[in-house]
Amino acid sequence: MTPPETAGEPVPRRAGSIHFRKRSKAPLPTPQESRRQNSVVRSAWLHFGEAAPVIAFLNTRHDALDGQPLQLAIQSDAGLERVETLLGQLTLKA
Repeated sequence: MTPPETAGEPVPRRAGSIHFRKRSKAPLPTPQESRRQNSVVRSAWLHFGEAAPVIAFLNTRHDALDGQPLQLAIQSDAGLERVETLLGQLTLKA
């Protein structure tokens, strides 16, 4: 379908008005990584109950874990267990 013309003059078209992002070359997470990510986010959400503290907790390095909780949890089931244990300890101290 072409745009309508007025008084014999074509309606100007914006060149390149549709922009597509290049596909990321990063590999997609495995089903196990996705499961662990879902689990740690859910656990943090249940613990904190608000988005800002959940995001801060998951993305901030913790000395007790020697790393970022989200990355550790995604890497292995043992990492996920360590993060969930830390969340449980934070609950006991609060």
